[in-house]
Amino acid sequence: MTEDNFHFPAVGSAPTLNRDQLAAMVAARREGGLLRTLQDMSIVGWRNILLEVRSPASLLVSTFFAISLLCVFTASFAQVVAPGESYSTYAQFLLPFTIIQGLLFNTVNISNFFYDDLSQGLDRRLRAMPVARLSTLGGRLISSGARLMFQVVGIVLAGSFLGFRFQGGAIATLGFFLLPVIFTLAVTLIGFYVAVGAKSSEGVSAVMNPWLLPLTFLSIGYVPKSGFPDWALGFVTHNPVSVASEAMRSLANGEPAMSAVIITLGWSLALFLTFGLLTLRAYRRKN
Repeated sequence: MTEDNFHFPAVGSAPTLNRDQLAAMVAARREGGLLRTLQDMSIVGWRNILLEVRSPASLLVSTFFAISLLCVFTASFAQVVAPGESYSTYAQFLLPFTIIQGLLFNTVNISNFFYDDLSQGLDRRLRAMPVARLSTLGGRLISSGARLMFQVVGIVLAGSFLGFRFQGGAIATLGFFLLPVIFTLAVTLIGFYVAVGAKSSEGVSAVMNPWLLPLTFLSIGYVPKSGFPDWALGFVTHNPVSVASEAMRSLANGEPAMSAVIITLGWSLALFLTFGLLTLRAYRRKN
């Protein structure tokens, strides 16, 4: 390295890199390839996870809210939807949907966290450092996956006290845990796209909440398809929440689930490709 790359402010002081050299290092790090980008994303994701562990109120509230819905609707609807059956039978039916519903409602919080990353300076600080440009976005997506998995585990543990049991093999059980996280992360990208252009966190919530409610309640979550009027059956049948719930029920009960799983993954892939590209485009335009 030549002398031009250093400043010598005083005799005995340590040499420091000049501004051009620092800019070159930052640029090289940002363009360091896929492996380095994934490494930076994982570091930022771990930072987000540690923050949630230290301040777990939002995560615990989201999890307990879903558990409370599971308990309330099991107690209220079990004998209405399945008269003569046990409460554990209805819990076996309801729990997969409760997971999907709880995770989808959690996308509003996750999208607001991403909005805070952009509005409160984290993104600007990272862009001033030798860190991959997509670290903020990718790191938030990674930590969101961990948050959602915690929620799935918590709901399943609570459901076991109501009688929920896995009746399939290890692969089906693993799929049961992974499928809702993958599906919900795909939906989360809609919220990320909204967050990039939003003026406030309230704006993110205002866009996300109105369509989440009909998407979850007009599904085979609380009642089977036979409980809906004919005019609603088309939407209820093809609603991705219905398909995902059906896939998880089949995985939990050890029944054939391939068709519903493939359709759910297809919905997830479509959302990832569509809103992933839209979010990347909006994020790069913003920066």
